[in-house]
Amino acid sequence: MSATVTDRPSSSDGPQATTPKPRKARGANARETYIPYLLIIPAALVMVGVLGYPLYNLIDLAFKNVNSYVLLSMPTMVKYIGFDGFTTVLGSGEFWQVVWRTVIFTAEVVVASMAISLAMAALLQRVSSWVKVTVVTVLMFVWAIPAIVTGTVFRWIFANTGGVADYIVYLFGGGRKWLNHDWFANQSTGLYFVCAVAVVWGALPFLVIGLNAAMTQVPKELIEASKIDGASPWQSFRHVTIPVIRPFLILSAALSFIWDFQCFGQIWSLRQNSPEPGYRVMGIYLYMQGFASSHYSRSSVISISMILLMLAVLVFYIRQVIKIGEQD
Repeated sequence: MSATVTDRPSSSDGPQATTPKPRKARGANARETYIPYLLIIPAALVMVGVLGYPLYNLIDLAFKNVNSYVLLSMPTMVKYIGFDGFTTVLGSGEFWQVVWRTVIFTAEVVVASMAISLAMAALLQRVSSWVKVTVVTVLMFVWAIPAIVTGTVFRWIFANTGGVADYIVYLFGGGRKWLNHDWFANQSTGLYFVCAVAVVWGALPFLVIGLNAAMTQVPKELIEASKIDGASPWQSFRHVTIPVIRPFLILSAALSFIWDFQCFGQIWSLRQNSPEPGYRVMGIYLYMQGFASSHYSRSSVISISMILLMLAVLVFYIRQVIKIGEQD
């Protein structure tokens, strides 16, 4: 019998077939490749003009010896002093006290606002529709109130004469001494309690509404499965809800830190436009140096220091945004 031979192309039959190389984009395809970059150029130019020029002036001012007297009376004395302004600010004990005070205050407010917002958002998932609409409407109203107005309202609430807070403590057995209690006499209590309550109050609307919206995206099948497996409501919330909404939790916490680190309006209004040294966080300290004392160059150094202190949080925030975008 003759052996059958399978027909196969041999190397002698001709060159082997090769995978065709992709052609470079030409014509319309090339234009489509560059269109996104062309469209983003106007926005980039606007951002450079709006943010780049003021930032350049801020840095330039930090290396000069500008104050109101030199600027208005003897402008010829304005000159570059190198890093002397940074040495003066960073070598000041008051500056580092303000930084430490601001970090503690910001951490306290962020933790409190996130915890309260999580609890309120979880409760909104369990109430009827009309209750949810009512609560969200009230939160939107609170969100619309300016920070200065919020500070004024809380100053009336915690006033030592006719204050609502004093009367409530008195009704719950605090004694008559609470009827004229001065909440601001102790600056630590005034800052870390009264001012913190005012800031948390203003932060709740965004966090509660955002967390409530995030919780609506948790698949109900996962919740039901956890209940079938015998998980308690707290275990279901911890092991099912929290992992699903973790991206929004991270982003909202980073944004809250950035906003609260720059807190100004509530504290300024609570202390009637003249905060004592114990109430001076970075935003207040910057205003006092730049406008009240007219040390423009020194205030520029403080502004740059604030930017650098928040840079770590900003980098973390941007990385999380990119990571979440890649996951989507």
